[in-house]
Parts: sequence; C-alpha cells; structure tokens
Amino acid sequence: MRRIEDSPWWSELLRLKDELSLRELSARFGPSPAAIGNALRRNGIVRKPSRAGRKPKRDPSEEAAAKRPGRPSVLDDFQHKMGTLVDREIAEMAGVTVSAVTNYRRRHNIKASTARGRPRKSPAVGRAASSKRGARGYRVVIDGESFVVIASTIAEAAERATALGRGEVTQIELLGRALG
Repeated sequence: MRRIEDSPWWSELLRLKDELSLRELSARFGPSPAAIGNALRRNGIVRKPSRAGRKPKRDPSEEAAAKRPGRPSVLDDFQHKMGTLVDREIAEMAGVTVSAVTNYRRRHNIKASTARGRPRKSPAVGRAASSKRGARGYRVVIDGESFVVIASTIAEAAERATALGRGEVTQIELLGRALG
C-alpha cells in the first residue's frame, strides 16, 4: 500500500499542517484525518494543533438512501386492514405468522383490533357423535376392510356401518370411549 508521504502533495501538506485542521487537510488532499495524523506521527513531525474545522455537510440524497428499508414487507398490502381485523385473520390472508403481523403492527404504531378473535380451527372429525355423553369407538369389519365408527351403543355402530353401503358387517369390536 502506498504511503501518504510518497504522494506529490506531501510537501504542500507539510507547509499547511499548522494553518489548517486535520479535517480541512483531509478535505483538501483526500486521505482521512486519522491517516494524515498517523503519517505525521510516523515521520516524527510535530504540528501545532488548530481548531477542528467544520464537518462537511452531507448530501440530502445520501441520507435518504441510507434510511431506505432493505426490502418491502408482504404485510404492506394488508396495512389498511390492521386495527380493523384480528391479527390471526391477517396472518392467514398474508401467509405469515401471527407474531409477524403483531410485530409489524407495533413497528408502525397501529393499534390492535378491539374485536375478539375467532376461535382457532380444530378438526371436526367425529365431533357430533363424540359430543354425546357415553360415545364409544367401535372397529367394524366389512368384507375384510376395517373402519372406526363412533356411536353410543353397539347397535348404533352396526347401523352406521350398514349405512356406509360397503357390504355386510362381519365383525364389530369395542375399542373404548371416544375422546371429545
């Protein structure tokens, strides 16, 4: 790496070292103020410290470019619905997690919906029969094929198996109480 001392403007920098601040020398010759200070120290050159020069003003377009977000959020399209719908519904529509919607909403100072959320979906398999008191699971064999039927009694299980229309019921076995 080329040293500052080898540059053609080094002699002019030495002439101005006591008149200008390191920041002003940096603006005039190019290297950073720290690099100029290190080069002077490395060569044993003592300079009379001067007041720090003014910081150069930044270009406003550079500041705007520095504050731009990395990428757009999927939730930007759903921002108008936030606060009116529950986070879970927006998450399902956007295909993201509920916590992602909550974090987005908080980051953008959007208040949560006051409506209560709908209950979580749960499987409805065997719900009607298992909600009855005393529902049981029965293994029913029809032409060698096994099925599970939820019913209160063995007679009801046979009736439901016959209603399937797959053939003659050859065997029924009690499995146990149905979970509900």
